Amino acid sequence: RGRKVVVGLEMLQRPKQAALNAWVQGGSESEFLTNGDWKKQWGFDFAYYAPVFHVCQSNKVPMVALNVPRDWVRSVGKEGINGLTKEQRQELPETIDLNWKDHRMVFDSLIGGHPADQVRGDRMYAAQVLWDVGMSDTAAKYLASASEDTVFVVIAGSGHVMYRQGINGRLAARGLGTGVTVVMAESDKPITVSKGIADFLFVSTPSVVAKTDAKGL
Repeated sequence: RGRKVVVGLEMLQRPKQAALNAWVQGGSESEFLTNGDWKKQWGFDFAYYAPVFHVCQSNKVPMVALNVPRDWVRSVGKEGINGLTKEQRQELPETIDLNWKDHRMVFDSLIGGHPADQVRGDRMYAAQVLWDVGMSDTAAKYLASASEDTVFVVIAGSGHVMYRQGINGRLAARGLGTGVTVVMAESDKPITVSKGIADFLFVSTPSVVAKTDAKGL
């Protein structure tokens, strides 16, 4: 409808931005999978995401590698936020707030309740926050130089957006709006979800492919 669209991806880490740029400009799928190191970056079958990639390439829609390097997340998971080096901290917001009670509640629920080891649990939570803060920071930096009519679409796991407590919450805290959140689910019959989980819930029937992959993991 005349607005500029940008697609941000959880699947790729910031250092792989050049591979995404080359793809959008007409690169081959094999080159992208190799240069983007898809198997190590994400691992799930590229075919699941290929339709989005091909639409972006056909329409020259910019794509953004949202995620921070995985070794940053591993370091925080082991040592907390202090596990980041000075250079790494300089590439992130000055403040990383770990005291969002509602977000911690969602996180604890996703991992099955409060962990027995509080210190380890706090570090796991810090790693989750780093993911959300890092991806929202990447999007915010892109939006800082984008026109006002830009629509930034973020494709990420539901745990990063539910109840507006993840990427979307961190963007809102920076004054960049609340956006619209869509969470996906699989079911072959009507389901009940918690109020406020998202603006929209898209329910699809379970696929045979997904079931087969799950058994193979």
